[in-house]
Amino acid sequence: MVIETKDLWQGAYLLTEGGWLEGVKVNRHPDGKKEFLFRLTGERVETEARRFIEGDATCNLRIFRRHVNHLKDVVFGGRREERAGL
Repeated sequence: MVIETKDLWQGAYLLTEGGWLEGVKVNRHPDGKKEFLFRLTGERVETEARRFIEGDATCNLRIFRRHVNHLKDVVFGGRREERAGL
């Protein structure tokens, strides 16, 4: 199963629930803005994506936070500490 989403939070949730990040596509708009499309795979990604959209999603917040930070690193490049100059 495959899900594509622009929603960083949904992507992190799907990773938390066993999905795999297969890739990230970057779309550039004429105004210079970038849009990121996360491609996630796994046996349950469609079911979990539906649960997320319907508001029935629950997960381990510690693991969820780790995946949010990972996706931010993918989007913005490098680790948060490096971006902040720490």
